[in-house]
Parts: sequence; structure tokens; C-alpha cells
Amino acid sequence: MRKIYAIPIAMGLILAASCGATIKPPMPEDKCAHLIFEMHKTDAMLKTLNYQDVNLHNDSLSYYNSLFAREGVTRKQYLETIDWYIKHPEQYKDLYTKVIKLVSKYEQEERARYELSENRDTNDVWDMKTNWNLPLDGDKNPIAFNIPIRSAGIYTLEADITYYADDGSQDPHTTMIVEYDDGTTSENTVYEAVKDGKQRHVEVMVSAEKGKTVKCLRGWVLDHSSDTQNKHIDCYNIKILRTFEEE
Repeated sequence: MRKIYAIPIAMGLILAASCGATIKPPMPEDKCAHLIFEMHKTDAMLKTLNYQDVNLHNDSLSYYNSLFAREGVTRKQYLETIDWYIKHPEQYKDLYTKVIKLVSKYEQEERARYELSENRDTNDVWDMKTNWNLPLDGDKNPIAFNIPIRSAGIYTLEADITYYADDGSQDPHTTMIVEYDDGTTSENTVYEAVKDGKQRHVEVMVSAEKGKTVKCLRGWVLDHSSDTQNKHIDCYNIKILRTFEEE
């Protein structure tokens, strides 16, 4: 049985540097909250290995190095930001309120994913997480997928999607493609984005042709054109169900 890991909210993770006071922190509040949330996730994973990262100040040893690099933040920026918040208790409280909300949302989604996997349809070939929240999961993330399959049949992608009024997706759509070993494809695209904050059930169906060797099923759940900026979308309950055509 898959274990659901809780993320500890431990103030001990936040190590401060001795820096002079500044008018505002080096990192914006939302970015700092997201980084602390990601550090809590890293810390939780380390604890499952009975390891704790005590090298935050060490440039060469810290396990957080890859996280800092991915988020485009330096260790110095992080430590100076935390030092600023420690000197501003009210703002620090607001910051950690955001962190706790991110952790709570993540743990709820993890429980939902676990419960879904326990009752998963055996014909569901979707192999990624089923719930996504943009921009938390990427401000331009199209949720690309590439699933190796070998069977002919009908594949139906389903998802519950909410586009918000401030979503910056240009030409939003959902695309699914069956690719064959001979380089040919079968595909289908659905345009069902209404930016009104209401959840809609989206389905895209594509048929893998009989008599051809299927290579993979690929596509984008939240596709968009190249000039897209700052997406704001919730996407839940993604699945790709396979049914077989009658002989």
C-alpha cells in the first residue's frame, strides 16, 4: 500500500542569516512561500530516508541546491529574505499562513490521489498525477504527456477543468495523439475553454487504428499558443480510459 507522507511545518527548517535591514525582502512573498513549501516537501522526503539536510549554509553539500536552481533563487537571497521576515513578525505571520495553506492543499491532493489509485479503473492508462493547479504547477504548463501503449482501441481523455477570468492562455485547447511505429498519427483536439471560473468536464476521444502497430499516446491537457502568459487554471480528475472496439 502506498504511504501518504505528511509535510512537517517546522520552524527549525528556516535558518536565518545576519543581514542588515532592508525596505522589502529580496524575494516577493508568494515566491518565498512557494519556496518554503517546496523545502518542506524536500525535508519530508529526506526524513523518510532518515536523513536531515543540515548543510543549508554549505554551497557544495546542501540537498536544497537543486531546488534553489530550479526556482531561480540563490542561497543568499533565501537567507536574506528569511532574515528580513524574522525582523518583521507580522509579515512573517502572513508569509507562513500562505505556506500552511499550500501544505494543506498539497496533502489534501495527495490523499485524493491515493484514494483514486486504490479505486482506479483498470482501463485507465493515465500515468501522471491527476490534479494540477496553475500557476503553482507552472505558469505556462500545458500538462504534456507521452504514454507508451501497444493496444488498438478507443482512448478517451477526461478532466474537470476550470479556467479563471485572469487566465492568460491564448487559444487554449486539449489535444490527444496516437502515434504509430510507421510515423503516422491519429489525433483529436477539443476547444472548450470558457474563462468564467466554472468547472467543466472535458472529453477528447481518439481511436487507435486496427492493423497498425501503436507506439504511444501523447498530447497536452492544457495546450496553448506560444504567446501565452501567466495561466490560471485548475485541472482535476484526469484519466485516459481505454475501450476496445467490437469485432
